[in-house]
Amino acid sequence: MSKIKPPKKTGQKKTPLQKVLITLIVIATTVIVAFVSIIAYGMIMNNEDPEPEVFIETQHPPQEPMPDPTPKPVDPLDPDPEETPAPDYKFFSPFTGLPMATEDMTRIRPIACALANTSDALPLNGVSHADIIYEVLVEGGLTRLLVLFQDYSRVEKIGCIRSARHYTAEIAEGYDALLATAGGSPQGIQQIRKSGQVHLNELGGKYRDVFFRDRNRIPNKRSESMHSVVTTNERLMKWLPTYDFSLFYEEDYEHVLTFVEDGTPQGGSGARDIEVNFSSGKRTSFIFDNDKNAYYMRQYNRDFVDANDNSRPLFTNILILKTAVSNISGDDSGRINLDTLGPGEGYFVCGGKYIPINWYRTDSASQFIYTLGDGSRLDLGIGKTYICFIPKNMDATFK
Repeated sequence: MSKIKPPKKTGQKKTPLQKVLITLIVIATTVIVAFVSIIAYGMIMNNEDPEPEVFIETQHPPQEPMPDPTPKPVDPLDPDPEETPAPDYKFFSPFTGLPMATEDMTRIRPIACALANTSDALPLNGVSHADIIYEVLVEGGLTRLLVLFQDYSRVEKIGCIRSARHYTAEIAEGYDALLATAGGSPQGIQQIRKSGQVHLNELGGKYRDVFFRDRNRIPNKRSESMHSVVTTNERLMKWLPTYDFSLFYEEDYEHVLTFVEDGTPQGGSGARDIEVNFSSGKRTSFIFDNDKNAYYMRQYNRDFVDANDNSRPLFTNILILKTAVSNISGDDSGRINLDTLGPGEGYFVCGGKYIPINWYRTDSASQFIYTLGDGSRLDLGIGKTYICFIPKNMDATFK
């Protein structure tokens, strides 16, 4: 059998020209592929994250803590034009008309502190933070202060705290305030027990922890010094929540004071310098400050200042209330009665002017009502108030 031979390959041979063209096509294809690869690599590299930079850590002093973001009340008497505009407050102090940060602040019961006001007790601590200050007569023709604080959380120190009188207890009761004293007259203690009001008493009782004796106020380091009793915001914030009484007003409690931005009485007479006579030996002066649109107080031939920071308190409103004052029969210490119910007459001072007013309240648990000559209610200017109770036979002078 013969072998089958594979068929022979057929086709034409490539010409030299064809060989050259094929070579050129191969070279061009190689160049194009290489170029496209380079472009693609560059695009990939540009889309990758860069290598992170290396920082050398250096030592820096510790930063100050961030400020409290809680908005603080803005005092219109001392605006700072460089500060950002105040937020749109919804709640305002029932004692000053000034804005407050939260509704809870408006519901806090105030503390009413009985403070000494003799020359040797000055300067007093905390008075620049007070919302309302009362000055009233005590025995011997001297005066004592009843100072109301609603926001006591910011008051570094309050003092020097002295004893209660029955009429200062009555004034505090009208605000449903926590009354802070170092004891009290027999009539004062009787009034406090009768009313059932909260009594923070340094000389006895179960609410003493808020007080201490300030060694800087004790001459010759005598612990029994009458001018050494003080309290602080730290002690008040620590101990008050532990006591068996509420720090807040009842839901149905309503305040009666009303405020307007400009309380200057229409048709009032000039009152840029005022002298209030409490007795033959005690007078208090007020000087109007044009820039602040408020009054500074002076007594004993010196400015009334706060011992905490040496600041001078400013008062937008001054109320001078005339009332019946008499000696307490049989009291060996010469203590007095002072009528806090009225009705009575007086003066309202604001914005460098004054007008006559009337005042009254129905009982010791009621708030003070102030009216104009036509019987309409008096609006106070937004700010703090100083109230002087003077005997009917005394008066004030205005310039």
